[in-house]
Amino acid sequence: MKRLLRIASVTFGAALLAVLTACGGGGGAKIVPVVFNISTTALADGVLGVAYNQTITVTGGFGAKAFTISAGALPAGLALNAATGAITGTPVAPIGTASFTVTVTDASTPVQSDSQALTIDIVNPLLITSGPLPGTAIGAAYNQTVTATGGTTPYAFSVSAGALPAGLALNAATGVITGLATATATSQNLTVRVTDATSPQLTATQAQSISVALEVATTSLPDAAAGTAYSQTLQARGGTPPYVDWTRTAGSMPAGIADPLAATGVISGTPSLVCAAATSTFTARVTDSAAPPASVSQAGLAITVNPGPALDVTTTTMPNGVIGTAYNVIVQAAGGVPPYAFSTSGTLPSQLGPINGLTGQIAGTPDTAETQNFSVTVSDSCGALDTQALSITINAVSLGRNDSTATATALGNGTFAASISPSGNPNTLVDPDEDYYRITTTGTSTVTIDIDAQIIGSPLDSVIEIVHVVSAVDTQLSTCDSATSFISPCESDDETFGVSLDSFLQIRVVGATTFYVHVVDFRGDARPDLKYNIIISGVN
Repeated sequence: MKRLLRIASVTFGAALLAVLTACGGGGGAKIVPVVFNISTTALADGVLGVAYNQTITVTGGFGAKAFTISAGALPAGLALNAATGAITGTPVAPIGTASFTVTVTDASTPVQSDSQALTIDIVNPLLITSGPLPGTAIGAAYNQTVTATGGTTPYAFSVSAGALPAGLALNAATGVITGLATATATSQNLTVRVTDATSPQLTATQAQSISVALEVATTSLPDAAAGTAYSQTLQARGGTPPYVDWTRTAGSMPAGIADPLAATGVISGTPSLVCAAATSTFTARVTDSAAPPASVSQAGLAITVNPGPALDVTTTTMPNGVIGTAYNVIVQAAGGVPPYAFSTSGTLPSQLGPINGLTGQIAGTPDTAETQNFSVTVSDSCGALDTQALSITINAVSLGRNDSTATATALGNGTFAASISPSGNPNTLVDPDEDYYRITTTGTSTVTIDIDAQIIGSPLDSVIEIVHVVSAVDTQLSTCDSATSFISPCESDDETFGVSLDSFLQIRVVGATTFYVHVVDFRGDARPDLKYNIIISGVN
């Protein structure tokens, strides 16, 4: 738009309005002229084919006004209302600037008038002329220009609704869209807006879209371990989220791992056990939410399943057993690929085993107090081997407390684990800690009683004696004699004097006999209880 200098002229006649103002001191009157003037100095531009309406305004003057074009001409299609000063109409060609002069007169006598030189620029309508914008792909360089025509340059471009794909930008001055679509870019709908320099400004908009190619972003998958839960999510990018249909279209999944979940692309499962690393290759396809939807496939996806933990005998210790008590323990193995096969080398305790080759069970009822060392070897279906050294200790029967002949424990032949029973408090030689055992023979026997305490690591200093019960009174037998050569007191302190503090005693009986073995703590202070073994043999 061009702003022109005003070239108005004002004519004053003898009939100009005067304002008479009284002057003090007998003075006369003062005449003040009122200026008649066109106040419009510029007009808006017109747009070809668009209705136009602008009014010439004036100040001052009297009565009705009369407007005329006194020089030049209005743009084609426009006309001046002589009574109101309104310029109206719809511009038609040609495009360009029309220069003219407007003159206005009033109804005073003599007539007052004023003139104003003006211009109106006629421009074409502002239009965005770009065709559909091409799509792009993530990471690809993009360079496209939004073009416009009409109006008055310079133009200003913007995105008035929606958004460009991530990584692209619109140059406001040139309309050029450039950039690299980033990994998060997706297809977008947007509205491009352009404004020009016409006064008032013209605006044009155009709905556009830029598609970003759909692709499977996952190109490789981590290895899986056999027997260990596995979970991975296939990723897509570009296109129009959400991604609604994942599927495997070719190849195979590892045994134990399921096809991708359609809604999420999650691949999960627990791979089956394998002897050696095995790779499964497949093709995955994803579909987006565009209308119509787009689909894309990724070939060559692979999951390698590596063998799980190595074969291992996980049992490292075996529980102790007790003579006469059923023993049942299963040697455990892990890793490798079942089924397992078990075997032993070395000797198992008496009456135990052999080991069950399929389950690793060692069972039986032991009859001998002993410790046996042996090895268990396990093999799996892949031929792997592992060996574990083990041992089993079989203990003698554990006996309860029995500190009088009335509560004596009945024993026969065997080895029995015991602990001395506290009976007196304070402990004294008069009232020692003690145990009683009852032995009954059915025929002539030479019975041996052996106390082992020191030899198994217990500090007990034991004393044993043989007693019998006469009229409910405990009486020590004076001798442990026999029909042959047994002539000795029925009491033993040290098995070997000065060498072993354990005790040992034999008694010869003829026919059916019941007698009691009395075990005493020589020190009389067996608290806490001191452990020992009592070994009896020869009972018939």
